[in-house]
Amino acid sequence: MDDPGDRGGHQRGATVVEFLGVLVLVALALTVLLQLAVWLWARDVAVNAADEGARLAAESGRSVDEGSARARSVLRDGLGATARHFAVDAAQDGDAVVVRARGVAPSFVPFLPPFPVTAEGRALDEDSAAP
Repeated sequence: MDDPGDRGGHQRGATVVEFLGVLVLVALALTVLLQLAVWLWARDVAVNAADEGARLAAESGRSVDEGSARARSVLRDGLGATARHFAVDAAQDGDAVVVRARGVAPSFVPFLPPFPVTAEGRALDEDSAAP
């Protein structure tokens, strides 16, 4: 027969195990949310870089190389050392200039797959629009 005084010890032990289980799940959820926030931040920086590069390259007298350099500069300013993992392409597409930035967002969660980031900026080229 069980000792009635011993039941409190089992309940306290079960509470500790349940608490640790919930704590692990909450920590995991917060880590995944933080990783998602980092991906969104990297994506926003890449979108801004592509747009800035396209706008600069579309200005009268500017080249697509200048737009590409501007996009790389914005990536470096926004992402720091992670920007070296991004490729930037700039090209003339008819009357428009297109700048693309592609790379992988920084990851600090080892079991999650890499989060790719792709952004495209497009602007009407003032040189081709001029009469």
